[in-house]
Amino acid sequence: MLRGRDLDLELLDPGSEPLIRLYRHARGDWEAPPEEYRNLRVDPPRGRQDAYAVLYAANTLPAAAAECRVLNVDGMDRYTWDCNRAREYRVVRYAFDAPALFIPVDGPNRECLGLAGGQRRFAGYEPFQVAALELFERYGKVVHGLSWESFHRNQPGRVYALWHHHKATIALRRISPNPHTFLVDDEEWLRFLRDYPDIEAIEP
Repeated sequence: MLRGRDLDLELLDPGSEPLIRLYRHARGDWEAPPEEYRNLRVDPPRGRQDAYAVLYAANTLPAAAAECRVLNVDGMDRYTWDCNRAREYRVVRYAFDAPALFIPVDGPNRECLGLAGGQRRFAGYEPFQVAALELFERYGKVVHGLSWESFHRNQPGRVYALWHHHKATIALRRISPNPHTFLVDDEEWLRFLRDYPDIEAIEP
């Protein structure tokens, strides 16, 4: 039985670091996605998509790119980036002016949430979505979202899944000039590629 006292929490100070999001669809930088598209890691489980909406972001640009399958790594640690997908995504950065409180779904919390490797083997996102709904229903008024170290190989950053209704709670705001640049034109992305020249560009 899940007990709140068993859970670790993650608190981000206001102004501590920008959050970064890649998005493809119009107004995807701010508006909640339609219910039929709420099907990612900690979205509500099937049949409950109306329960809440999530704004996914990360604390590093490589983590956001990995989550969107732009940055990829194979079993031999060969990194590539998908030029075609990169051209589809725009980059938006956020700041927040109030403390932001997240429940990690990794680390010590994994087992008590039913998310340890053996507990979720071959089950895809469903165990995460079931756990996320329970956490939302219990703590969604006082906690602002969920977090985890990127599950992609070598874990390039941390992911923050903010419940949309808490954008105002933490005073989230976009700090990227409008219109937002495409990833292929983003200065931080270009600097990252220069710093790691072994990352191969591919056009599938």
